[in-house]
Amino acid sequence: MKFLSFLLLICCACSLSAQTTTITVEGANCKAINVYAFNGVGFEAVATLSKAADGTFTGQLPAPAPSMRYVGAKPGDALPVIIGEPTLLIKGTCGRMQKATTERSPLNEEYQRVKEGFQANNRTAQAAQRGYNTARSERDSAQIEVYRKQLAESDEAKKKFLEETRAASPVMGRIVALNTFLSWVNNDKRAAPNELDYFVNHYFKFVDHQDEGYNDLPWTYEANRTFATVLAQAIPNDQLGPILKAVYNRWPAGSRAQLLAMTGGFAALMQRKHPSSIQLADAIQENFKEGFPAVAAQIEAQAAGLRTFQPGAEAPLFAGPNPEGEEISLESLRGKIVLIDFWASWCGPCRRENPNVVKLYNEYKEQGFEILGVSLDRTKDRWVQAIAADKLTWLHISDLKGWKSKYAQQYGVSSIPQTVLLDREGKIIARNLRGAQLAQRLKQVFAGK
Repeated sequence: MKFLSFLLLICCACSLSAQTTTITVEGANCKAINVYAFNGVGFEAVATLSKAADGTFTGQLPAPAPSMRYVGAKPGDALPVIIGEPTLLIKGTCGRMQKATTERSPLNEEYQRVKEGFQANNRTAQAAQRGYNTARSERDSAQIEVYRKQLAESDEAKKKFLEETRAASPVMGRIVALNTFLSWVNNDKRAAPNELDYFVNHYFKFVDHQDEGYNDLPWTYEANRTFATVLAQAIPNDQLGPILKAVYNRWPAGSRAQLLAMTGGFAALMQRKHPSSIQLADAIQENFKEGFPAVAAQIEAQAAGLRTFQPGAEAPLFAGPNPEGEEISLESLRGKIVLIDFWASWCGPCRRENPNVVKLYNEYKEQGFEILGVSLDRTKDRWVQAIAADKLTWLHISDLKGWKSKYAQQYGVSSIPQTVLLDREGKIIARNLRGAQLAQRLKQVFAGK
């Protein structure tokens, strides 16, 4: 009752929310402090706080309803807060703003309490689920019933917590709803034929998809990212795309909540280079290129590298300087079988693979085989020395930017060695072939198979 009474107090305070919130930041010692909003792929500055002579930052934001924003010198160093009260005082240090604190803000105190509450409930449920799974694998009927009971109790605790939170604060209720999933074990099996189907159709059981309050809630993104991460492990093929799109269609078409849900799912799939990533990127383009063009453009830019993992896709063109400063373009190699080889002088596995690549190059170069080495070095001398030492007599380019190489980013390269094999028309045959696999594929290609 103490928890519910406190929430009701917050609810009353929020119902009287001022149309503006005055944000004050003390002790930050930064050159500038901004307020950011999450747009689905990144953070947009919506306000810059003014700096006083004593180093305090102050500014006002429109706050017709409680909403989440991020306060800091840059997006990577910003404190997530809920604005909606007349004043908000933040105390923190520049460089550690994510660990800053809010003072005299019942709304943000309650946000932390609510977040800790559903996270604790979920940890309890996960521990009981692990115990249940172990008991089932060991066919221990007594322990199965023990953990089944624990899961049932956990489900009841989650539902009660959600009910109390919703009654006190709509914004907190939405956050908890996005993070409330009941166990399959105690579910009425008539509701879903199997556990995977249950997960897909009941993960967001308590979310009101018509509620416009989810449009400006980063948790919409976070919950969908978690949801897609779990499914990506269970469904590793392109069958996942239609399943996710059906879930996203529960949101109003073209709404910001639907955008946040889809970009959250895309982020999860992109991280794993999942085969359904491109399907999701295409759906985002189709649904949001007019309503949210900047976000759609960012998603397309991220998807460009993923498309290079699809056999048959057109290889993105690029050009760069060789060690002598002469520009070499990928397009100029059309008509040949080309191996793009991402490597670096400091990469041990790359250097160990080089003798095998040299052997294959010498075997097939007279038949129209070319290699374009793309180095992720930062020092020209080391790059050139490695080329000479390993007798790499093919073409080479580098912008000498290491992992920030624009060529590597264009192809979604996050580790090396990494190769991309192209046909004579510049289309991708395969990626990451090395050793015997590369030798076998080249044999097939030059045999016309």
